[in-house]
This record gives sequence, C-alpha cells and structure tokens, in this order.
Amino acid sequence: MQAMAVWNQPGPGVNGPPQRPRGVDADGLPSLTVPRVVTIGGVAALLVAVALFAAAVAIAPRVLEEDAVAIDQGGRSTALSLLEDTEYGFFSADANVACKVFDPAGTALDVYTLDHDNSDPPQVLGFRSTNAGTYDVACTGTSAITINQSNVSPEWSRSLRMAVTSIPFCVAGLTSTVVGAIWLVARRRRRTRVMMSRLYPLAGATVVPAPPMSAPQPAPAATPTVGYGLAPQQVVYRPLPPPDGGQGV
Repeated sequence: MQAMAVWNQPGPGVNGPPQRPRGVDADGLPSLTVPRVVTIGGVAALLVAVALFAAAVAIAPRVLEEDAVAIDQGGRSTALSLLEDTEYGFFSADANVACKVFDPAGTALDVYTLDHDNSDPPQVLGFRSTNAGTYDVACTGTSAITINQSNVSPEWSRSLRMAVTSIPFCVAGLTSTVVGAIWLVARRRRRTRVMMSRLYPLAGATVVPAPPMSAPQPAPAATPTVGYGLAPQQVVYRPLPPPDGGQGV
C-alpha cells in the first residue's frame, strides 16, 4: 500500500499562533480589566452589605421602656390599644404568670410561653395581635406585670439574620475594594510607563559616557611614497650633443 504524502501540516510542537501573556491586552499594554472587575465587585458587595444592614434596622421592632404598660396582676381586665399584626410580650419576674388576651372581635388569642429571655424583667409570655384596635387583657401573678412589644419575634429573627449576613459581604467588599484599587493604580502606572517607552524609545536607554578628552597628539609624519617617476620640481641635467663631426670634450 503506497503511503500518501501530507503537506502543510504543522511540525511538532506547533499548536497555532503564540498565546498572549496573561494580564496583557491585544495591543501589548498591561490590561486593566481584572483590577476593574475586582474593584467593582468589591463596591457592589459593600452596597449589598449596607442594604442588608439598613433593612435589618428598618424591620427590627422598637422595644422602648417608655412604651411598657402595667397590667393588673389580680386578674382584672385591662383595655389596651394595640397595633395590627404585631408581636407583644408580657414581662414579669414571676415565671408562672398566666394571661388571657381577646382581640377587638372578642376572639381569644394564643398566648405562648417563652423558653428564655435576657431582658430585665424577662419576657415570660407572648402573643401576636390580629387587627389594630382595643384588646382586653387579664393576667394573674405574684410580681408586677407589664406588656410591651416582644423581644422575641419573627421580625427580630429576620432582622438578626440579615444583620449577620451583611457582615461577610462587608468584609469581602472592603477587602476587594482596597485590593482592587491598589492593583488598578499599580497597573495604570505600569501601563503609562509602557506607553511612554513606546512614544520615547530612547528615554529608557542607558547613556554611555564619552571618554575624557586627552591632550592633542602630534600628527604622524607622512610616510614617503616609494614609486617610479620624478619628484616634482626636480631638475635633470643632460649633456649637450657634440658638434657635427666633432668629438666631445
């Protein structure tokens, strides 16, 4: 079987055009793309962190001591004007406080017991309002009882999660912004140096100092030329021929 010759095949080790060095644009200048992406990504992460923290503060319940209302601990009903769809709690040093709550429609609400609370006095019971209006509240206990917005609520949990989530975004964004900005400045300076070297190619060349001037040396004597012929202005004397028929002297 006759082998077929294959022409125009790349030789060994030839895989196509040479690859451009990393970090260099097509024009040969240092690229600013990656530093810009890192910086912009850091700024975006910082904005996300700020937005998360602001939202966490906005949805966090405002539990203020001046908003607390004292409840009769002997079981007498107290009429209170409460907000719509809001978590409330009963605070007392007595862990065995018992309370009943009726919404404006006269429906008894579920009053739950808390596992723990770090406030002083601690929150021992909690419930969630339905509609805004006047609620009837009756409690019994051995210590003073107050009602206020709850320290333990879905809003508090959501706010805490958002605040905690904003922390890694803040750290990553701050780190990326600082590193990207420094990287971008350094890359711009390098790019400027390359452009200047192209505009002024001799600007970066090494200047070789000229040798020191020495005392003038006398010119070398001319070497006489050896050749044939007569020297200029040379007089040649030749004897005159003897007269006709005569002999020379």
